[in-house]
Amino acid sequence: MSATLFDVVVLDTNFFISLMNAGVSDILLPNLQKITSSVGIEVMVPEELPKSDIPGRFRELRKTIPRYVRMEPVNRGSNLWNQTARYAVQERMVRVKDDPADIDIVLLAKKFTLKDNNKVALVSDDEGVARIVKENRVFKGINHLSCGSFVSILAAAVSDPEMRKILDQTVERVFRASWSYKKKTRRYIDVAMLIDDLTDTARFVRSAAQVGTEATILEVGTDAAVSAKESEVMTPEDALIITQQLVIKARETRESFNIQDAEDVLIEILTKSSELVYSIDDLEQRVIVERLLRSELFEHHSWLLEFNLTRNQIIEALVHTEACRVYMNFISVGKEAIENLISLQGLLYLLLGQYKQALRLFESVPSKEHEMSPTQLLGLTVSLIATKKPNDAVLLLKRNPDLLDGMISSMHTYANDLYSHDQRELAIEVLKTIVKNFSDREEVYRSIKRLFILTRLRRDLIELDLKVLKIFKQKLREEGKDQSKRSVPAAWQTKVPLEITAAENEDLAEQFKGFYHILDLDHERNELHVIAWNESNNSTWKLIFDEAYEPALEESVKIKITSGTIIKIHNAGKRDKYRGTIVFEDPAIQPELVKPW
Repeated sequence: MSATLFDVVVLDTNFFISLMNAGVSDILLPNLQKITSSVGIEVMVPEELPKSDIPGRFRELRKTIPRYVRMEPVNRGSNLWNQTARYAVQERMVRVKDDPADIDIVLLAKKFTLKDNNKVALVSDDEGVARIVKENRVFKGINHLSCGSFVSILAAAVSDPEMRKILDQTVERVFRASWSYKKKTRRYIDVAMLIDDLTDTARFVRSAAQVGTEATILEVGTDAAVSAKESEVMTPEDALIITQQLVIKARETRESFNIQDAEDVLIEILTKSSELVYSIDDLEQRVIVERLLRSELFEHHSWLLEFNLTRNQIIEALVHTEACRVYMNFISVGKEAIENLISLQGLLYLLLGQYKQALRLFESVPSKEHEMSPTQLLGLTVSLIATKKPNDAVLLLKRNPDLLDGMISSMHTYANDLYSHDQRELAIEVLKTIVKNFSDREEVYRSIKRLFILTRLRRDLIELDLKVLKIFKQKLREEGKDQSKRSVPAAWQTKVPLEITAAENEDLAEQFKGFYHILDLDHERNELHVIAWNESNNSTWKLIFDEAYEPALEESVKIKITSGTIIKIHNAGKRDKYRGTIVFEDPAIQPELVKPW
């Protein structure tokens, strides 16, 4: 089995809906087991199929799926099932009450990650399912694939000519049907989701580039490639061999996460592309080389984009988004994929503080319909707030009531991204817009609480806003009491060092456990100084850690301190905006809401 594939794949029902929407279910479904078995993959679905999530015209799927796909039972009475359901409802990810099938597929995927160290993928176009897998640490290790991406991966992996022909005929139609389903059902959007969509597109582009390619060309090994004589006049055969050599080299650098080699091979491909293409007179062979190189460059730029973002290198990532946009002009991926890439660019420009550039990008997003997609709506709304047009942003949201709940969640998440990238004033303005105009909606409660916390250092942004202050008073009866101006009790200062988990000081220790919301972070000598809001005592504190804690702290929105020692507590100065200073020694930190990209 290829190292890029999976041992077990759990299929959501929307996979089969995409097959039907693409008009290929009669071709692909009867052959699915044979195709997946040929590349070492076992596919399955939960034993109990969803009742309400399958629209009426797809009800025949309830009879068809069991004929072709293995059914596996899921225990809905288990603690993990119930915990996951509560988490999904709390985070507004799936509608468990309407139909519990979305929890079933996540639990089934988890079940098989625990058996024989299986590499497991969950195939779904449901945004809520994707978020559960990505955001809940319990399910770490489960890969998420869109329906189109899964078929693209199969198309790139299968070698049997008959099965390859079936996939070549269906992969593009399934990819587009998958995109269509996601666009119609999507309500929530974030940066991580847009990156996933770009990765899906790259997988499709790779498989599409191989359609019609000679098997002998695709199977050329590295040894044969080395034999090509680049120093002499290049023959068409040499060009095909060197092309395959470059493709193999590029994929190896991505699989090994070798960033230096990945950048070197990118330059090598760009340098040699023209010579390789124009050394071939035969039009069919030239097209093959062009497709392979173009698809590899697109996938390589996509990978480098994601790699840079995981390291918070936004400017470098933007360079690769622009390269991807150029290649999209020559690759048939559809308007939705282009829209998502432009939206990703816009959200990154906002994180850099380039608000006008972001607004221009979102206004240029292609649209086939009068209604906005959630991707464009999120970007336009935040861009309007950033360019001092909050009233226009609110009108835009109100004109799209079907997307409003998802937009509130999306804006809340993106406000956290903005704050952690030093766009603090914009983050607060985004939350203020939600709170002031939609405070009657249940989804807004956490934004009210978040706005209260983030403004502990920037009270000037709300101190004259009577509407916001009134909402705080109404909605945060307990959490909204700020104790930061109170002095630190003498008992807290004398009973140190304090073991946070020590039983004899349990009452005092409880004051310093729990969540700390990070408001600011700075270096001073060999120390890391963090300003944070503590939920246990409703106060802003200055926390001092060893600088070794920087990686965990700088990417976190909030942390939980579960154990360790407080070696000193003392009052703050009169001009300080925090209650006091706490010096920690060897604390155990649990980061929360770490940026997922």
